[in-house]
Amino acid sequence: MNNAVQIRKAQLADYTGVSRLLDDLHEMHVQARPDIYKPLQPRLGEQEYTDWLSMEQRYCYIAEHAETRELIGFSSAQLSVIREHSLFADRKMLYIHELVVDSTHRGYGTGKRLMQTMLELGRELKADHLELTVSTFNSHAQSFYEQMGLKVRSSRMEYEL
Repeated sequence: MNNAVQIRKAQLADYTGVSRLLDDLHEMHVQARPDIYKPLQPRLGEQEYTDWLSMEQRYCYIAEHAETRELIGFSSAQLSVIREHSLFADRKMLYIHELVVDSTHRGYGTGKRLMQTMLELGRELKADHLELTVSTFNSHAQSFYEQMGLKVRSSRMEYEL
C-alpha cells in the first residue's frame, strides 16, 4: 500500500474525519473497559473541536494521505507551564491528549510521523517533557510509545470492589 503521508495543522473542515477517528478510538476504550467508558456518538462534538482549534497552547495536527487527501491520523497536545508551585518543580510540559491512526493505515509510519511532529513541537516550544497517558489494555500503543523512546513514569492502579 502506498502510504505517502503529509502532516499539517488541523482545520475546521477536518471535523468529520477527526470525529470518525476519535469515535473509533473511544469505542476501543468502551469495549475494553465498559465499567469506565460510556458509549458516545460522537465522541467529539463539533463545538468542542472548534474550541480546541481556537485554544491558546492547544495544538492539533492531521495526517492525510498525500495522493487521496484521506484523513488517516490525528494528534493533539497542550502546553502546560508549572511555575512556583508549592509541590512541583518549575517545568514546561507538552501533554499529548490524542494520537490516533486509522486502523487500515497502521504499520506504515503514520503514527511515527505524528509523534515526530509532537516531539518537534515540544522542542520548538522549549518544553522540558512530552507526556501522555496510555491504558494498560492498549499494549500495541504502549509498545509503539516505547519504540519512540517514551518511558513509564508512573502507574495508576485500581482494585475493583
